[in-house]
Amino acid sequence: MADDENKQAAAKKKTEDEKSDKPNSNSKKPAKESGSESEPKSAKAEKAVEGDIITLDMDAWVINQDGSEELFETTNEELAKKEDIFEENAKYRPLTTIVGAGRVITGLDKSFEGAEIGKKITVEIPPEEGDGDWDPSLVEVHSLREFSKDEAYPVPGMEITFKKKTGRIITVMSGRVRIDFNLPLAGKTSKFEYTISKKAKTPEEKTLAIIAMDYGDSGDFKVSKSGDMMEITLPEACKYDQNWFVFKYRVVGDLREHVGAKTIRFVEEYVKKEEKKDEPVDEGGEDKPESGNKSNAKKDDKVDKEEAKEEANEEESAQNE
Repeated sequence: MADDENKQAAAKKKTEDEKSDKPNSNSKKPAKESGSESEPKSAKAEKAVEGDIITLDMDAWVINQDGSEELFETTNEELAKKEDIFEENAKYRPLTTIVGAGRVITGLDKSFEGAEIGKKITVEIPPEEGDGDWDPSLVEVHSLREFSKDEAYPVPGMEITFKKKTGRIITVMSGRVRIDFNLPLAGKTSKFEYTISKKAKTPEEKTLAIIAMDYGDSGDFKVSKSGDMMEITLPEACKYDQNWFVFKYRVVGDLREHVGAKTIRFVEEYVKKEEKKDEPVDEGGEDKPESGNKSNAKKDDKVDKEEAKEEANEEESAQNE
């Protein structure tokens, strides 16, 4: 009996040992480490942070109380024409701004921080983070006679600057003009869709971006940095533009604050163009004597005259004989 029990125990132990040597089909394979050669690490998305100078394409709508949306601003010329808000003198180009600098309404500025470069962002902004609540005390009524004869006749919807304040005409009736001096988005919820196309990185890129933001265009400006000095060569059209004389001081202030430029030099170049001299036209294909042959021609003419004189003297002598 003891031998049988020993044999059974030994057989059981052998069976258990064989099972333990076999791989467990339910066991999980060890996970690959992130960033290993067999599994490359994905590139981290670039995001905007406070202080970045960014360029973006943007469309903006007002959300009405009935839920309808009305486009009021865009960087897309075709969309402006489609939505019937196109302005002939407006320049439809990407917008440049500084994240967190308060250059746009609060809600929009907040949304820039952490926004992914190249990704379309949609944000709804309530009045308290836009132009604030609508204030009825900012609606004024003025007599039509107060408007200058040189000014355009006021009509509803027109934006005007009246007594150093900017507002929008609501009604014109019985010689009275009602003007709303609230900000355009006061009391309104707005929706913005934008895509940040790039953010300036080098001092030169930041300088051009600031010029575009403050002056409106930086296309033909040339920028170079040497130490703490930023040198900006002005384009030809800029030299005679009154707007440049106004906005260049804003450019200087922003370059000092956001680029750290201690010395800023503006260069105006006036290069005289060389006039092309007209070459003499050869008319009739006749060869004209070169200036170097004029003396030889005079010499030959003198010799001919002397020979003719001698011949005349000889004929005279022969007749006398």
